[in-house]
Amino acid sequence: MQTREEKLATWADPSIDQKPSIRILNGSVSLDPNDSDKPIKLSEDRIRIQEVENCLLRPDGENPQNRHHFKAISFPRLEPGRLKLSFPKPLFQQIQKAWNLHPRTIEVFLSNNGVFTTFHSSSREQSHLLMKVPNSRSTGFDCVSISCDYSRHTTYALYHHLEDEAAVFATLLSTPKRCVDPHFFVSALYREHHQHIERHRNAIDDTIQGIERKTGLGNPGRVVGKRRPSLDEYPSFADPKSVSQQLSYCQTDVAVIGHIVRCALDCGDWLVKAIDEAPLEQSADEKRLLREVRAAIRQETEYTRRRTAMIASQVQALRERIQSQTNYVSKRPNTSVSTRAERSKMLSAVAQSDAEYTAAIAVDGKRDSIAMKTISILGIVFLPGTFVATILSIDMFQWGGVDGAKSSLTVSRGIWVYFAITVPLTVLTIIVWLLWARRETIKSSKRFAVFRRSVTSGPGTGTPSNKTGVIAGEKMV
Repeated sequence: MQTREEKLATWADPSIDQKPSIRILNGSVSLDPNDSDKPIKLSEDRIRIQEVENCLLRPDGENPQNRHHFKAISFPRLEPGRLKLSFPKPLFQQIQKAWNLHPRTIEVFLSNNGVFTTFHSSSREQSHLLMKVPNSRSTGFDCVSISCDYSRHTTYALYHHLEDEAAVFATLLSTPKRCVDPHFFVSALYREHHQHIERHRNAIDDTIQGIERKTGLGNPGRVVGKRRPSLDEYPSFADPKSVSQQLSYCQTDVAVIGHIVRCALDCGDWLVKAIDEAPLEQSADEKRLLREVRAAIRQETEYTRRRTAMIASQVQALRERIQSQTNYVSKRPNTSVSTRAERSKMLSAVAQSDAEYTAAIAVDGKRDSIAMKTISILGIVFLPGTFVATILSIDMFQWGGVDGAKSSLTVSRGIWVYFAITVPLTVLTIIVWLLWARRETIKSSKRFAVFRRSVTSGPGTGTPSNKTGVIAGEKMV
């Protein structure tokens, strides 16, 4: 029964015509310690996908009992996507049948979270090793399926989507004698995967250290021999938003690498246990050779696993450093807020200056208003008399001295009429003016009070005072 991933998987196009990019390794190792004539035969090459069948899938015939034969092939990643396979389905079926690969090979290759397991036949003459690292764009999508037939002295390894294919094959070529044990093909991949984890951890560490230099907090090496920076003084770094963004990226990468490291530790434990429980050949010479090879592979695997354990401790330290920087940046005064406050302060100063200038203009206007008011009062006082004098000027005063006679002034007896009319009219005019001025002052005070209530209540409150203020404002306009 196919899994969901197998149903959604995309196989490579059988008609694909690519340059020679499929790496193959073919060889044999003598199991006789006294064999001095070519104890190791080894060949490495690159072929096209159409040449796989002729180069690797031909029947081997009867293998000599004193030699262990091995074949390895690596299919590189052709296109992104975790459900993308790099070989056509018919070709994989041929490889699976010829090499007797485990039926769960494709299921393991398509796994997202990492798989490592061992399958033994009932007679323990055949073993299958399957390993898949957790998918990650940073550490790769490495996987391998191995089939070993102890009775026929053959080992087949199918690599898929290796992140650093050259490093894996360089390990295999450096000690080809260890290829007699199938665990060596997994150990080479495990070592290469550890190196990718270490490089990615270094990249995260460099990023966090750069952030620590920007913030001035938590930079290593400040305790011994140097003055500690004051925690009350915030260092000035230009763009806190980009720092927060970098910290979020680091948090995500640390979470991912934490899962990958835990899987790598479990994978190391599994591989060591698989080496310890693997069956041995029957002859004494073969047992001695396998014990020697497996001891070296086990030591190398245990060494890599212990280094991975140290990375797990370093990942925890990275997580704490990121949290420290995140807390510090989140509590730091926001530069944008400070800039807005300074801008508001500057605008307030400008507004205050404008207000002072307006106040000075108002004082000058009031002074001019007082002068005009004085002139107006004088005009009010004298205007009625002038008006009355004009009306009554006819025959009110008579000047003598005509034809050289002595000048004399003759006042009409009705002069009292002038004063009787002028004085009451002047007083009446002043009273009317005072009453009118008082009425205007009261109206102005009421309008101002209504306007102040409308401003205090705020827009959209729906209070009666607000509506009154709006109506009063419309009347004012």
